[in-house]
Amino acid sequence: MPGLFADHLEDAQDAAVHEALRSGRTIRRGQGYSVRVTAPLALHQAALEQCAALADDGSTPAGRKAYRTHADRIAAATKK
Repeated sequence: MPGLFADHLEDAQDAAVHEALRSGRTIRRGQGYSVRVTAPLALHQAALEQCAALADDGSTPAGRKAYRTHADRIAAATKK
């Protein structure tokens, strides 16, 4: 998941999301970073719902892109 997405989830109330983020692996590339999280698809979908604020017009362009990128990955995984 994109780093901005993971940063937004630090304030989430869901304990399962916090545990998944703690067990994730940070990968730095270029300007930003990603967090590799091995978790069930339902947990990724729950995290996506908790970060819906990143998709709003009041969010930064980078935040909207992080949300869109992760949402596209989840959508592709559910179509398989």
